[in-house]
Amino acid sequence: MTKIIKNPLYESLVQREFNPAETLQVIQHNKPVYWSWGVEKLVNYYDKGLILIVNGHHHKGVLLITLAWNDTYSFHLIKDGKLKETVTDVYFDELQERIDKKIEYIESYK
Repeated sequence: MTKIIKNPLYESLVQREFNPAETLQVIQHNKPVYWSWGVEKLVNYYDKGLILIVNGHHHKGVLLITLAWNDTYSFHLIKDGKLKETVTDVYFDELQERIDKKIEYIESYK
């Protein structure tokens, strides 16, 4: 994972520091689901965010995962530098599934 230059949009979305490597393990626990997102790049955003560049069925662009002060995750879908959607109050054990529903999941995949 690499770091990038600070971005005003990302700065407005991050809250507290966390270990992005641990969060990556959580979202990779079911590898086929994770790889279905078409992850092209991973970026550690100053230990306050995990950025994934994704190419999924429902979302193509940036996925920014952050940790809130209440110890729940939030994730933000960003397209062309604009915030498309934010999902808050996500517990670690539901993080991968909730992200998948916004990026790739299709009912007929069952």
